[in-house]
Amino acid sequence: MNEWILRVSESKTNYWATYVVDLTLMLFFLAWDASRLGVSPLWMTLLFAAGAFAWTPTEYAFHRWFYHDGMELTRNGHEKHHQEPTSTIAMPFFVTPLLFLPPQQLVANYFGARGFSSFLAGWFFGFIAYSFVHHSLHHYKLPFAWYRHLQSQHRIHHAIPDKNFGVTMRVWDRVFGTEFKK
Repeated sequence: MNEWILRVSESKTNYWATYVVDLTLMLFFLAWDASRLGVSPLWMTLLFAAGAFAWTPTEYAFHRWFYHDGMELTRNGHEKHHQEPTSTIAMPFFVTPLLFLPPQQLVANYFGARGFSSFLAGWFFGFIAYSFVHHSLHHYKLPFAWYRHLQSQHRIHHAIPDKNFGVTMRVWDRVFGTEFKK
């Protein structure tokens, strides 16, 4: 099973399919709330923004404790990324729907939490933005100072894996004391 999951994770088809699946989930969550009575556009927007912000500590936590200190399967996949930073390796495309659709349906349908899907959509927006930024840090040189700073900070993480876990949001490295200081 682990062999199969690693093979799927390392395929280019899976890599790009994760973007499609995650974007589809984000749009599904927004459409869910938009189709529900009583979820105003303002409330959806505020919850979307809250979800996008909530992604930032999740990014740090996933990277530090799931990819670096997690179970063997996630550690191995992430170690491969550290060894081959430009490789197209990603969590299997079917993982996010399996992890997020059941709780979304449970909370939205059984607990009647109006707007929860907008929050999840914002969280996915943060995740997708992170994925694009992370991909570009390894594949493109852009002329923006903020981008070059992120790129240099991320290169430090690849050289010193217990520092600079934040890719898009550096504040959590400061909070948890894992920021590399020259």
